[in-house]
Amino acid sequence: MIDAVASWADEYRSDHSETGPWHFVDIPLADSKIDMARECPNGDCIIAKTEHLLAVLRDPNVDKDAKGQALRFVIHFLGGMHEPLHDEDNGDKGGWARNVIFEGHLNTLHWLWDTGLLEHINHSPAALAAELTSRITPLEKAQWQKGSIEDWVIDGHRLAQTVAYGDLGSENPAPITPSYEQQATLAIELQLEKAGIRLAYLLNTNLMPGATGQKLDSKAQTAVSRGDPGEWWLPMELVYALD
Repeated sequence: MIDAVASWADEYRSDHSETGPWHFVDIPLADSKIDMARECPNGDCIIAKTEHLLAVLRDPNVDKDAKGQALRFVIHFLGGMHEPLHDEDNGDKGGWARNVIFEGHLNTLHWLWDTGLLEHINHSPAALAAELTSRITPLEKAQWQKGSIEDWVIDGHRLAQTVAYGDLGSENPAPITPSYEQQATLAIELQLEKAGIRLAYLLNTNLMPGATGQKLDSKAQTAVSRGDPGEWWLPMELVYALD
């Protein structure tokens, strides 16, 4: 089951600290585009690593064990790039150093987006996946498969600008208002839907016999994509779209 390996990359990171930067990309919050030379030195970010790992999956000369590891990383990274706080840098360690008050309890902004709001939406990943699946139209599915990894990351970055930090205010800890929760919930649900569709597309494009995948070296090219889930950014029931 894919869900059984979705958190493997986090566990692997605990003993392989060099893989830590692969889980995110620090695009300054105020910026509107990615500077790969600055944000991804030596290819150590979620964009470059996902592209590299997709190439590993397509390479017929790579052995089974190496492909298995690449697949586990890709599954994780696919969800991660759809988590807006993995796509930005606001000087607070991706929200880990920014405190919030949610339902009367103190926690971090990153926790809120990785876990708190998701659990508030629905405690059952299977039920949530079924609900989200029922909403997706064929047109949305086709549209979400387009674009490059950079495009998808920038979409997440915009949500960090407009939603995650947009109405957060300057207080620390910041109180999470009903209005903020409503906007964030809509953004999270949409990102989960996109992540599920794109993971399925990725697996179909890169793992089927004879798959050639797509080169991902420019934003102009349609791409397959990727990611990770932090606590939840890929409840794997969302791989409903494989066909």
